[in-house]
Amino acid sequence: MGITCHYLNVRPEEIEPLLRHPQRIDELMEDVERGLDIGKAWDGLAALLTDLPVDVVFGGTPLETGHEFPYGQPRYLSPEQVVIAAESLPGVLRYDGTAMTGVYPGDDDEDYYRRHYAGLWEFFSTCAKNGDAVVVTLL
Repeated sequence: MGITCHYLNVRPEEIEPLLRHPQRIDELMEDVERGLDIGKAWDGLAALLTDLPVDVVFGGTPLETGHEFPYGQPRYLSPEQVVIAAESLPGVLRYDGTAMTGVYPGDDDEDYYRRHYAGLWEFFSTCAKNGDAVVVTLL
């Protein structure tokens, strides 16, 4: 199966309740229509996007949910961080095959990463426009 990365937009009215009760993240994660799944592209995208002021894969503040997640707690990116990320994500991915050495799952398929990057860019742009926060989870 492998490790996959999931993004969840958190609407402005949901932010404070989530930060007060992070264990309720499960309820939000059940609504798969509002999130983004970049599959196994997370590690490759992290390697290609190292110069961003906000780390969109490993960054954010861990949410102490009280639940056990296999690859660490979900991480919260504030609406301000989401705006910075959206503004700093270039419109076109600058692909560098040399950055892919040792990347999970070991695939150097440029089209695969470009497809997932396009979805990531669109997701963060929409979240920034809507004032949403983002929760990142590796599963």
